[in-house]
Amino acid sequence: MAPLRAWWIVLAGLLVAALFILTDHMLRATASLAGTLLLAAAFRLVLTPEQAGGVASRSKVVDVAVLVTLGVLVLISGFSLDLTAR
Repeated sequence: MAPLRAWWIVLAGLLVAALFILTDHMLRATASLAGTLLLAAAFRLVLTPEQAGGVASRSKVVDVAVLVTLGVLVLISGFSLDLTAR
């Protein structure tokens, strides 16, 4: 369990987003998923690789760039699309 370290917090955020999706709260799911990705980027930026655990997979620059890009794209797509249940 210890080698993953910060990944457990990221996993909890992803589970919260999944619960929002299951209950058809798409805007909340979008915000929590994007927030989790941006939080993972912040963890990777400020924590050492040992503390970041599973969040650290490549170089710091690549990890942060990918996570921030994904977080911003999720925010843009989630808030620009009509995600109301039909």
